[in-house]
Amino acid sequence: MTKLSLFTYCFLLLSITSLMAQKETTNILPKNMGASATVVTSYNDAYLKQHREALTKFERPATLGMIEIPVKIHIVRSAKSDNRINIKSVQKAFDDLNQYFMINYTRFVPLGDFNYIREEGFYDFDKTQEEELCEKYDEKNILNLYITGSITVDGKNYCGYTILPEEVKFQKDRVFLDADCLDNGVSLTRQMAHYLTLYPTHGTDLSTTGEFVNGDNCATEGDEICDTPADPGLNIKDIDERCGYIGKAKDNSGRKRYYKPNTHNLMSDNPRLYCCNSFTEGQYRRMLYAALNIRNYLVFPKSGYSKKQLRQLAEEKGIEGSVNVYMGSKALKTSLNGNLYQNKSNVFTEGDIFKIGLTNYKKGYVYVLEGDREKGIYISYPDFEKGDKVFSTGEEKMDVVVGPLKVDELVGPNGLNHIVVLFSRKPLKIKELVKEMNAIDLDLDVIQRMYRVIGADIIPTQYLEYSESTPKVKGIAVDKFIAPVIIEYKQK
Repeated sequence: MTKLSLFTYCFLLLSITSLMAQKETTNILPKNMGASATVVTSYNDAYLKQHREALTKFERPATLGMIEIPVKIHIVRSAKSDNRINIKSVQKAFDDLNQYFMINYTRFVPLGDFNYIREEGFYDFDKTQEEELCEKYDEKNILNLYITGSITVDGKNYCGYTILPEEVKFQKDRVFLDADCLDNGVSLTRQMAHYLTLYPTHGTDLSTTGEFVNGDNCATEGDEICDTPADPGLNIKDIDERCGYIGKAKDNSGRKRYYKPNTHNLMSDNPRLYCCNSFTEGQYRRMLYAALNIRNYLVFPKSGYSKKQLRQLAEEKGIEGSVNVYMGSKALKTSLNGNLYQNKSNVFTEGDIFKIGLTNYKKGYVYVLEGDREKGIYISYPDFEKGDKVFSTGEEKMDVVVGPLKVDELVGPNGLNHIVVLFSRKPLKIKELVKEMNAIDLDLDVIQRMYRVIGADIIPTQYLEYSESTPKVKGIAVDKFIAPVIIEYKQK
């Protein structure tokens, strides 16, 4: 398969797998609630049009280090609320959210210090209160997620809304979500997609769309993405219980063309939320462009610990390890891309011999995984039959040599192999985790599978120190406890 067909196949599988998993058909948006009140202003539209040409030229990389978006959680509470929104429920919602975005090498990371706002007047939130609320609590260069008891815009209730990007000096990093919509599997995902510049599939106008059914003007009308069919806007009477579109609307081309919208798209206004389970390749491409080129100013906040506290934490909970891969007798040269070490200068063939040398400098556990998109993931260390040591007391450095190993047979065209060394402060049930990674029925590489299964426990990249000169990581395990070193090489 080509890169394009592999990627398209991946999305198809995602849609089918999610649809089969969602047998519950009672997940329907209440009649008195709109899906999203996100508005595309003239300022948003003008700003994003400046990126249109660059977006048309943007090619999705074959692989990436994980892009991480820090999210400050603001929870508005009230004496009349049941306080059901807590750290556990938010983390579960983000785990579900990231299943969609990790396929795009992106994940949203909720910061641990939740902000509980105990102001009754903001619990039943009206959009006219936005500036009053956000001037008090917004944190700069971080995505601020406000979870409230309800959200009203122009007299109507909505699950949420997002502020789309505009000129940098006017940028507002805000998403608002009704607490009742946090766990419905659609609303949080949709708003985060808005944040990464996706429009609703019906376009910027809430009443009609100017996109023709035949797609002639798909690049400039509707959601401006050509692999999402023209959408007239959906309501409950237009969708049957099996997610089929039964509406009779026609486009305004004068050719009597009936709409055939994608009722499964997460950016549609389909109130049957159990239908909504997929993005298209074009939508993923636009969101990745936005993460790399528009929302690329976001930064994780500093830890807040003093130098003395950081030294103490480094002693008590520090992680530090280095890795080298030797192809034959030569060390593999790499360059750092996010948290991914890439070798771009060589191509290795089936049967080439390599070995992995690693050093764990701190107290903790170490595991080595390797594999590729086609063959899956293997445990290279430890060898359980040999009783390999995985734990280091930290009293002295732990040196491990893994190999000799052989480059796998490649089934398809040129591919990418990945070696992942996990330095962990806690023991991992690595057999079960790898089995879970390989059981994912999607066309994913090693990085994507790893993050989908253990991403919630991986320390964010901006809280780790990666060496530019050699594969090496250093950090502190506070609420998350795994520091990965990921090395990539080409094979043919």
